[in-house]
Amino acid sequence: MKGTTYRWLESLTVALAMTASLARPASAEWTLGAFLGGARTQTTSLTVTQPAQATDVRLSPVHYRSESFEPPFYYAYRVGAFPGSRSFGIEGEFIHLKVIADTSRATSAEGIIGGHPSSGPRVLSSVVERFAISHGVNLLLVNAVIRRTAAIAREGDAPRWILTGRAGAGASISHPESTIGGLSLERYEWGSFSLQGTAGVEVRIAKRLFLAGEYKLTHTAQHVSIASGSARTPLTTHHFVAGMVVHVAQ
Repeated sequence: MKGTTYRWLESLTVALAMTASLARPASAEWTLGAFLGGARTQTTSLTVTQPAQATDVRLSPVHYRSESFEPPFYYAYRVGAFPGSRSFGIEGEFIHLKVIADTSRATSAEGIIGGHPSSGPRVLSSVVERFAISHGVNLLLVNAVIRRTAAIAREGDAPRWILTGRAGAGASISHPESTIGGLSLERYEWGSFSLQGTAGVEVRIAKRLFLAGEYKLTHTAQHVSIASGSARTPLTTHHFVAGMVVHVAQ
């Protein structure tokens, strides 16, 4: 079931990316990119609400690991269209980001746990045995892109380098996995609104093939299901990625 769901997710993402690339102008440049990299999510909070267990508690700070280079790996891909002057464009992008809570760390609890008031320091695992979104905080974004390119020697040639900046917004599909109070739950579900800003550079290594490096900053406040309740955690993440981009003139 999980494999089928994941294949469906990837098919949905490709369809979204192609749709987000808008119109079919008479003259346009299309791009297709794929990336690997690493991410670091800032220390944040986790609010756990389980009405049946009389638990409503905010835990902070919470430290997340990304495990970007452990399966399932961090990756991203996107499709873009640059009509007219080709300095401005629009893209559809998918980012597979992971967060895994380090439950061995100390935190501070403020609220009610099992019907008892709780205030002060404690180990996170004493409240949350496991919390992760590791089959993805899957971000589905539409980006507005601005580019600056090196001078082109001859008409029809690709530039030697391209500087890019983009701002994006969209939805997310999350796969939270948790064990809290001995109760476990794992499933895909629609996540929360997401934002990103990026800066990058592309360097031509072949006729239409570019090596790309990029810094991304994303933010999404995930509100996900846990057994008998829900959990909320705001995620601000720094990404450093590298990959290949193909440019196709039309």
